[in-house]
Amino acid sequence: MVATFPKHVCSKDGRMSVIMANARRYRARRKKLKSAMLDELTTVLHYNRRYLALLLRASGRSVFTHHRTRVVADPRVSLVCRRGRKKTYTADLLPHLKTVWRLADGISSVHLTAFIKANRAVIFRHRELKDIPPRLKQQLLAISPATIDRLLGPVRSRDILKQRYQRKPHAAWLRKAVPVQSYHDKPLDRFGYIEVDTVQHSGNTGRGQFCVTVTATEADTGWTELRALPNRAQIWVSKALKRVLARLPFTPTEMHTDNGGEFINRTLIGTARRRKLKQTRSRAYHKNDAPYVESKNGSLVRAYVGYRRYETRPEYLILRQLAPLISLRHNLFMPTMKFQASAATDRPSARRRRTIATPYHRLLESKRLSPRQCHRLRVLHRSVDYFKLTERIAVLQRQLDRAYQTKYSAAPTP
Repeated sequence: MVATFPKHVCSKDGRMSVIMANARRYRARRKKLKSAMLDELTTVLHYNRRYLALLLRASGRSVFTHHRTRVVADPRVSLVCRRGRKKTYTADLLPHLKTVWRLADGISSVHLTAFIKANRAVIFRHRELKDIPPRLKQQLLAISPATIDRLLGPVRSRDILKQRYQRKPHAAWLRKAVPVQSYHDKPLDRFGYIEVDTVQHSGNTGRGQFCVTVTATEADTGWTELRALPNRAQIWVSKALKRVLARLPFTPTEMHTDNGGEFINRTLIGTARRRKLKQTRSRAYHKNDAPYVESKNGSLVRAYVGYRRYETRPEYLILRQLAPLISLRHNLFMPTMKFQASAATDRPSARRRRTIATPYHRLLESKRLSPRQCHRLRVLHRSVDYFKLTERIAVLQRQLDRAYQTKYSAAPTP
């Protein structure tokens, strides 16, 4: 054997022990024996050959410096000193910098530098900055914007997170009361399963108050109810949903909403419990958890009233008349396409058979309605004139357009 090895050489300490045990022997050998030792040690230690030779040459050797200091090379010490320039602005400055930053209302680093220089006679009279050491005081006066960004970066990130995720115990309790349900967890028997959403008529900006439309869609038949509201206040949404649930020609079993405050509130949760209606909600930022109502938002609401901003009372009064007529026309006369889902997977596919029918006929064919409910539904269908209904919708659309144009084109009164 050329080289000697301890029993355990897998760890770093074991490798260094091998090097220390073979260093003096390696330096005493000739070139061929050194090469053989390097071959064996490279196989065992898995080190680079040149790096291993450097360790064997230097380990345990004594070196005398110019100051008559004896230094013994030890491979077990990985770092003796830190190179590079030492930090000027250390952690000692951070508490004082945070104080100045909060005194300036959290302004940017460039503005904070100018703030310190412009108010140097004022800020150091603060009770937390009175006893600041002269060295730190000079550093505050000479600090650069880049250094401020580097030191205050973690502090700003924590403040931003606190503002974004503020503690709201009441809202957290309400969300816990409504379980999350993804698209894949929806029940197989979806008759009576209602998805609810709001469409905002806010135009290009969401600031201020504007009208909204509440859309409620039954997933199995496509029966949809629309109601226009003056704003998104939970009192209006709760009243509208109460009226919608009372006017449905069937008995709902479950209601699925998003995470908006107009749906996740004590009033609506109490209404659902009193009606023995299970309430679920979508995951945050997952619109595909409510695909049925999202499709109706485009084909019913946006197709009739567009993307304009409606905020005045005349516009709201027109929308309030228009929304129920749109849903009545769609439910009784307009056919919709639906995929026949497999009972095993409940996943629609393009290869499976598609059915086209109106929500009215799907309700009658479902055999889920009582005889009284079927009679009421047929009476409603016979009482509605399709042509008069279509003309009335067109008239209201023209009135809505006129009210919108008048809002921006009316000349100011002298």
